[in-house]
Amino acid sequence: MASSPTADASMFLKGVTASAVSAEGVAPAADWSTWERDGRAPRSSDGAGLLTDFRDDLQQFVALGCNAWRVTIEWARIEPEPGKVDHDALDIYRDVLAFAREVGLQNWITLQSTTLPGWYLDDEGGHCDEDARGRYWLRHVDRVAEVFDEFATGFVPIDDPIGWAVRSYGLGSRPPGRKDRVGLRDAAEGAVHATHEAIRLLSSGRQQLMTAWRADPIHALAEDDGRVSLEATQAARGWENLFWAWLRLHANGVLELDGRAPVDMPLFVNAVDHVGIVHDHPIGIGPDSGFAPWPQGARASGSGLAPEPAELAEALHRVSEALPDHSVVVAGHGVNTDDEAWREHLLARTLDHVREAHHDIGLAGYFHDSGIDGYDWKLGFARPRGLLSRGRARKAAADTFADWSV
Repeated sequence: MASSPTADASMFLKGVTASAVSAEGVAPAADWSTWERDGRAPRSSDGAGLLTDFRDDLQQFVALGCNAWRVTIEWARIEPEPGKVDHDALDIYRDVLAFAREVGLQNWITLQSTTLPGWYLDDEGGHCDEDARGRYWLRHVDRVAEVFDEFATGFVPIDDPIGWAVRSYGLGSRPPGRKDRVGLRDAAEGAVHATHEAIRLLSSGRQQLMTAWRADPIHALAEDDGRVSLEATQAARGWENLFWAWLRLHANGVLELDGRAPVDMPLFVNAVDHVGIVHDHPIGIGPDSGFAPWPQGARASGSGLAPEPAELAEALHRVSEALPDHSVVVAGHGVNTDDEAWREHLLARTLDHVREAHHDIGLAGYFHDSGIDGYDWKLGFARPRGLLSRGRARKAAADTFADWSV
């Protein structure tokens, strides 16, 4: 039996991510599976094939110098119907986590990333419904905490909860595919409530807790004459207030969304061990409130936006200044591209900034997203994010990552 993990607070977390959708493919009972069947999304197959090759994969992560990884336990896979638990799926995850511990990796378990069970979202209202959160979401949280207690170093309740709400209810690019400003704020508040409620439940255990928030700097785009319009400024401010609401939340324990009454959520102040940020690129906002590369004309990744390592450094310093008493981790960072030379160039610059942030502000960790090329919810397999190819070939960026330390 694997020994219970003990996290060393002084150890810099160097790791990779393996979200369920990317690493395993979409679970048949997940909300996303309907979009695949209807042709609204690329087919995911088995993603990166993690559940088949996990022993070799985990040993390759160790060879990259990793001491940790962030992995999703896919809710729709272990509870495909309400109250019906797939014990075979639990056993597979148990084998994966046990072997990770055996080879020296800390298991940072994410409880939701990208998808939800279709029955929870469509039939029960998902995170927007308080009763559904209390009855079903917290049952999932409790089950994962109990079943994987001996293997878990830490838990991440939801990956990018506000970003999940934006894509699902604001941009319509993820299930349920809505574009509704009121629904967006309902979903954002519900997802943050779900995160807070999970923290309340998990804080009674001995594992560490990490959040994972979208931390992309927001910039109003200039017109051709260099002038920034009032409309673009106001639109950028609106997105800024939404995407970065979590920063005030960790500082004072109050969720403040435009047009909403403040909501007390005190556990974000003192019950979280690491404030995690996920970052890929800055976001330029035009007068129509749409997203565009920033600066204008910069080279865009497969996301349609332009990665810039200095913007990660800016985000880290902003978080450190606002939350001087909190430990900060880069919980996910990567780029969608098939240009491996560009990936390596960006990663080398990024890691320079990460090292500086470790020495300047005490940055506690960096997780590259992802370890292996997998499925992307929008791009399929076209513009991968991994350090290793889907065929497990080691890329130039992998060598850069392996040779790097703080």
